[in-house]
Amino acid sequence: MKIITREIKIKNTNSLNTEYIESEMKKLGIVPLRWAIVNADENCLVVSAAYEVNL
Repeated sequence: MKIITREIKIKNTNSLNTEYIESEMKKLGIVPLRWAIVNADENCLVVSAAYEVNL
């Protein structure tokens, strides 16, 4: 296993919360170890996420 960090774009909504961000990452097959919003505008969020991958 390896831990990688990448930036992910997620659609911005008016009802932004932790559950929404984590569910959007889960749709991409990402179960984050940690994440943080690093950029945002009215249309999208950029989230930096670290997660495990199997090699």
